[in-house]
This record gives sequence, structure tokens and C-alpha cells, in this order.
Amino acid sequence: MAVVTFYAIPLPFGGIAHFGNTVMWTASILFGGLVGGLAGGIGGAMVDLVLEPVWAPFDIFCKLASGLACGLVSIGIRSVSKKTTIQIILAVIAGAVVNVLAYAPVYWLLFGPGAAGLWLARSIIPGPALVTYIVTPIITIAIMRAYPRVMDFRNSRQGIRRYI
Repeated sequence: MAVVTFYAIPLPFGGIAHFGNTVMWTASILFGGLVGGLAGGIGGAMVDLVLEPVWAPFDIFCKLASGLACGLVSIGIRSVSKKTTIQIILAVIAGAVVNVLAYAPVYWLLFGPGAAGLWLARSIIPGPALVTYIVTPIITIAIMRAYPRVMDFRNSRQGIRRYI
């Protein structure tokens, strides 16, 4: 997560656009929301400590919430089918919506209500994030097809499932 996030595009009103969410949401779908959310939160905070330190304390909570939402929607996925493809897409949408809503109060706190409004308005027309929304299901499905047993860990009693 941290390595992918280092390749980031600065946004004009603060923050960065990157493929970290793709890694986080893919991990949330494959290994559970807790694993994906922690990977996103810790990885994002590590990068922000170097690139944008003001965001680091908030990343852990905002990304954890986003990863958990994505993981909850994707519970029950065991293999690739039309139904699970739709569920994967819905999981990414849930993660994206929670991500946007989780960061809105942070923008408000750091930059004021106008910045929070711009953040929410920008999120309606996702721009660079649209690539992430499209790429995440493609990568997730490709991994599931290449490694069909990847879902065994999440769905096992010994796996992460007992923690979500």
C-alpha cells in the first residue's frame, strides 16, 4: 500500500490521488475489511508522514472505515461469477462512499466548511479516482481467477473472517 501511494498526483485543494485505494479495496475483498482497512490506514499514514504529514493521523481511521465497508459488502464471495462481479463492484462503491464521507469532516476541521464542500462536490465527479473505481474490480477478479484459493483464507474459520 505504502509503495503504491508514493506514486501520487497532488490535488489542487489538498490531498493526493493515488492507487492506494485500489490495493486497500482489493485486500478488503480478498482478505476481509479489517485487513484491507488496516493496510490502507497504516500504509496511507506512513506515506503521509513523508508527503503530507497533516493527513497522517486521519488516514488510519478514514481508510479503516473505507476498508471495513468494502469488506462487509464483499462477505460471502468465494469465486468469480456474474453475481460476485456485481458484489465486488458494489463493495468498491461502498468503500468509495465511506472514504468520501470519512474525509469530509477532516477537510472541514483542517481547512473549513468551504473545503469540505469542495471535497464533497469533487467527489460527485470523481476525476482521477474514476480510474481506481474501474481498476479495482478488474485487478480483484484477475487475482481471483489466477489464484482461485485466495478466498479460502478469508472464508476459513482460522482466517480473518472470525475478526470481521
